[in-house]
Amino acid sequence: MIAILLSAVLTALSMPGMLWGGLIWIALIPFFLNMERGGLLSGTLKAFLYAYIYLMVAHYWVLPVLSVNVPEVLSSFPPFVGTVSFFMMGVLMAFPFLGFGFLYKLYNKKFAGSLLLSSLFTASLYTLFEWLRSLGQLGFTGGSFSDAFVHQKGLLQLSAFGGPYLLVFLVVFVNAMLAYVLKHWRKNKYIFVFTALFVLFALNSLIVRFLPAPLTNPLYDKSITAIQTNIPQSLKYNESPLKVYQIIERALEEAPPGSLVVLPEASFLYDIRDSFIGSKLQELSRKRDLNILIGFPAAEGKKKYNQLRLLSPEGFSEEFYAKMKPTPFAEFLPYPKLFGIFKFMRFLDFFSPGEEFSVFEVGDQRIGAQICFDSYYPEVSRELVNAGSYVILVSTNDGWFNLRTGLIQHLSKAILRAVENRRYVVQVSNTGISAVIDPYGRVLTRLPTVSEWSVEYVVNDFHYTPKADRTFYTDHGDWFAYVVLIISFLMIVGGVFI
Repeated sequence: MIAILLSAVLTALSMPGMLWGGLIWIALIPFFLNMERGGLLSGTLKAFLYAYIYLMVAHYWVLPVLSVNVPEVLSSFPPFVGTVSFFMMGVLMAFPFLGFGFLYKLYNKKFAGSLLLSSLFTASLYTLFEWLRSLGQLGFTGGSFSDAFVHQKGLLQLSAFGGPYLLVFLVVFVNAMLAYVLKHWRKNKYIFVFTALFVLFALNSLIVRFLPAPLTNPLYDKSITAIQTNIPQSLKYNESPLKVYQIIERALEEAPPGSLVVLPEASFLYDIRDSFIGSKLQELSRKRDLNILIGFPAAEGKKKYNQLRLLSPEGFSEEFYAKMKPTPFAEFLPYPKLFGIFKFMRFLDFFSPGEEFSVFEVGDQRIGAQICFDSYYPEVSRELVNAGSYVILVSTNDGWFNLRTGLIQHLSKAILRAVENRRYVVQVSNTGISAVIDPYGRVLTRLPTVSEWSVEYVVNDFHYTPKADRTFYTDHGDWFAYVVLIISFLMIVGGVFI
């Protein structure tokens, strides 16, 4: 079990905001070596235990969110509920890997005589279950091996072709190959391991050298004015909305006249369209000729959405973007017949998922806006690009996260989405991290978080060059997931007859 723990910790430390992404290339070796021992049940449980430990360690920052930060703001959410929820979250995230462990133990020995076939089977099977854990109402992509590439900008460019699952496959294939060499080769095995790792890091550096230089000319084609409100959750949830409005008003007064302004997710906690605050914002929009993208919950018919809506000098638009991936239990109740007893865990209200990938058109700007953890799901950004957006916007409410690791991990998803679609991504958060990312995953501008710069709000004009070209991944989506599905199926069927 020491090997399982070692692999789990190394994997967690390779995640953004932890230690170093390069650890991912060796992190799984102890796990795969240990998986060779024991029977079917043992291997199945080892795979679950490995995934559970690494995902819990990588997401350690969620524990204080659920057990301290949320209960301090919402009296209906006691600390013990948050603590229990955290450990349950780990079970739900790691559950799919029971399937990986089971099938791996059943069939991997069939390919034990071949370095290539053994590594191919392991990588395909693991990637398949990594994809499966992203599906359904409980689907989640946090802690994916692809996240470890955010500072390996050269190899990260592969995601423009095969998306995150190509990166996951590459990681597992290399780890499985190195584990096989260490176990089966007697001569030159360490030379092979060091050579393979050297080639990987050299290839990454080589690709980085050939990437187009970041644009530094301040006179870019377009601009977005981002307002990081720095409003604490306790003020937003427990104080008068007028206090929130006063902060936002002062920030809007600093926005360049005629600009497109973006505010964070859930800037207000109720539908402001027909309210005093809504009227004041519209008056300010007319006075300064501002187009404002602002987030607040709103009901449309019988459904209620966590949404972003455009406020122009003419008033609130009828078009809106609703969050496609509401947070399970906090924003919607997944599988109500199974989890009905947990409906008390909701934060503000339960929301319906969005139904349209709306693109906001302001002049000749086409903005594909999404909300919070939508950026964890590559299909959301891809569909917004397919709908015609030239830039991707992430409007989020990360004020719940006191630990910097959570902020970095959220931003890392925006980096992945930028490269996959070759689009600039602008992330606007209420307390940080707010940043602009270029189409190659480089952070060009970053606003200081509240802990770094304790001010009431921050206004920043993000410049970008609109992109209308398309990547193979944008056009074909998670095609690589279907490739590993076919490979896994054919190898399992073939293994039955070997």
